[in-house]
Amino acid sequence: MLVVERPNSLVDGVVKAIRAEIAGGRFAAASRLPTEQQLAEQLDVSRSVVREAVSQLKADGVLTVRRGSGSYVSSNPAGTVFRLPQDTGSKLHYPQLFEMRLWIETQAARAAAWRRSKDDLKRMSQALKQMQVKRKELDAAAAAAADIDFHRAILAATKNDYFVAFHDFLSAQLAAERRLAWGTGGTDEAQLEHRELYDAIANQDDVSAALAAERHLRNAAQRMGIKLPDAGERTA
Repeated sequence: MLVVERPNSLVDGVVKAIRAEIAGGRFAAASRLPTEQQLAEQLDVSRSVVREAVSQLKADGVLTVRRGSGSYVSSNPAGTVFRLPQDTGSKLHYPQLFEMRLWIETQAARAAAWRRSKDDLKRMSQALKQMQVKRKELDAAAAAAADIDFHRAILAATKNDYFVAFHDFLSAQLAAERRLAWGTGGTDEAQLEHRELYDAIANQDDVSAALAAERHLRNAAQRMGIKLPDAGERTA
């Protein structure tokens, strides 16, 4: 039987409940979903809540519509859109988000040190220069954009398009915090950390590149008021 938790957003709860049924195999690929009324009764929510949840799942590629027949689980039940889980409605869990970025970017820095080209290094160097110029001009938006360009150039140097795509997604989630950090003028420490990371990649020193990336991201999180657990810290 379908069970829906009662989070801040009932829509989110219905989405999670339907996804759980699909993941558990109770709603198989290409199978027809219960009607809107049936789902509302099973989940004890209004039809409007079910309608909005189903609309989101359709937008995510989890469900498809057959005119005159209803909603069906798609042939790719996992969907085609990635969404981050949220604590309370629209609130993101920034420590977890930043920790995920740390894990991804430290390994990306290692790969970039192996695979970077002269063009990759040129893009990183240009972004570093732009950060410095725009920081002195107190142009927070442009400095933040150059910051993103620098890290994106590192991801591009891995020659793995999935790294780049996921970086772009995570950067969008942290855009406001990044602009806020640069709005205070940035820090000399951040620029030194960027340079250290660039030098390690330029020298094809993968170990130093990974360490520099982790050091920079941990310090950046601290500057943004985000507390990250230590690498070996147990949570339970």
